[in-house]
Amino acid sequence: MKKVLMVASSGGHMEELTRLKKVISKYDCCWVTEFNDFQTYGENYDVNYYVMQVNRKEFFFPIKFLILFVRAWYIILREKPDCVISTGALISYPFCRIAKWMGKKVIFIESFARVNELSLTGRLLYNHVNRFIVQWPELSREYDKAVVGGGIF
Repeated sequence: MKKVLMVASSGGHMEELTRLKKVISKYDCCWVTEFNDFQTYGENYDVNYYVMQVNRKEFFFPIKFLILFVRAWYIILREKPDCVISTGALISYPFCRIAKWMGKKVIFIESFARVNELSLTGRLLYNHVNRFIVQWPELSREYDKAVVGGGIF
């Protein structure tokens, strides 16, 4: 059975990822999200890895982002996924880039909240993934490589 690394920030991004029932039922999924005070996904999904939250406006952002890259490298080497699927946000960038560098398939699903423009993570990953899925047709008009997947919710 193929292994899929499911990566998303906590909150709405993780909620969207947990809605991919067909993927979850068909593949061996390994879950990665941020550690915070509001853990709810561990009850419904066996979250395998928690990583620290990274906020690009924090003073220590460069150091935390570098640590996140190292952690992502470790997790990918340990889990050996065939594919990485992410709905964002910032924590997904290192996982998607490293997986792509290692020849893995990478699928990025832009947030449901993004109707007219890509998120920062979406803009950064747009040219570096195998499949870029948007949930709104309006967004696909601006980005020719984007595939409309419809709403997750």
